[in-house]
Amino acid sequence: MSQYPAAVVENVFGVAARIRRARVFHPDGLYLTGRLRADSEFEHLFGVGEQPVTARLSKATSMPAGLPDVLGLAFRVPTRENRPWDFALATTGTGALTRFLVTPTRGWRNARYGSLLPYRFDDSDATWMFAEPDHAQPDSASLTAISEHVRENVLTFLLTAGSYAKPHRKFAELTLRQDEAVEHPVDYFDPILHCPPGVRMVPDVVSTIRELAYTGSRRGRHQIP
Repeated sequence: MSQYPAAVVENVFGVAARIRRARVFHPDGLYLTGRLRADSEFEHLFGVGEQPVTARLSKATSMPAGLPDVLGLAFRVPTRENRPWDFALATTGTGALTRFLVTPTRGWRNARYGSLLPYRFDDSDATWMFAEPDHAQPDSASLTAISEHVRENVLTFLLTAGSYAKPHRKFAELTLRQDEAVEHPVDYFDPILHCPPGVRMVPDVVSTIRELAYTGSRRGRHQIP
């Protein structure tokens, strides 16, 4: 992408963030902490055993709780080299085409989160990441409902990886809980910037646009100069 269009994208999202005085997307959210245990196929990326996680559940808009909304699940986990790896998932379909589309859902219980863009692990096929919540989560899309639920309950998610060539397979188990001592453990989640060597989101041009949007939004919120 040339310098001028790149600057336009970044500036548009910067202005939008300044006007909203918040993130352009998913401005309202709930911070949590937890653990991730990777499946054996992916232990070479995360290490063996449980890894610490900081996470955020969010809504894309401020729609009333009774109406469908696009929900978000973002989390940061360290790699084996102790580098941050950010995932930013939103409610999507899981089919061949619908995995590219954000999909409003009526509640946290029914949410099916996806990465929208696929990953490449070294020379692997394009691989999408998905997350499915436990069925005890609230059946409304209210942040108040999920906040009250997590005060007394642990949230669990089954993380899977899938490509066009291979069926979905288990990627990891994610467990989240409320941590009153940590209000904002992570300033922002950036799956393009915070990604380990040998792993990238594709196609590159779309990843570049997405990163410009993230950068513009953070600059609009004065998180970077």
